[in-house]
Amino acid sequence: MTVAVNSRTHVRRAGLGRRGMTLVEVMIAIVIMSGAMISLARFGGRFEHTTAKANDMSLASDLAVLRIEQVKAYRVYASIVSTFNNVTETYTTDPVYKNFTRMTVAARCSGCPTSTNDYVTVTVTVTGRSLVSPIAKTTIIAVF
Repeated sequence: MTVAVNSRTHVRRAGLGRRGMTLVEVMIAIVIMSGAMISLARFGGRFEHTTAKANDMSLASDLAVLRIEQVKAYRVYASIVSTFNNVTETYTTDPVYKNFTRMTVAARCSGCPTSTNDYVTVTVTVTGRSLVSPIAKTTIIAVF
């Protein structure tokens, strides 16, 4: 009976010999976790920047489309150019479109390429905020 107790005690002591992690193992775990956290923070920053840039591009596109639709809905064909050519608007106080600038250029091409053709080309360009290059939308309106 004493043999069994001694073997159990020996087994228990062998299991109790190592109860935690060594300093080297803890340091390696900290280095791995630090690398993962730095990578996650870097990804978060890039994600936020890309999302803000895409949002600005979407808002700029909306501004351009709004003006194009406004010109399309304009009823007096003969005065489209005089009404919309070289019109520049800068949004300084608008909470949604703040710091955007929208420029509209309208050019009438009467007789291009033949004398029976008559149309107006309208180009709307939006710049500002984080846009790397301006957003431009163009439409052609024929005489009606």
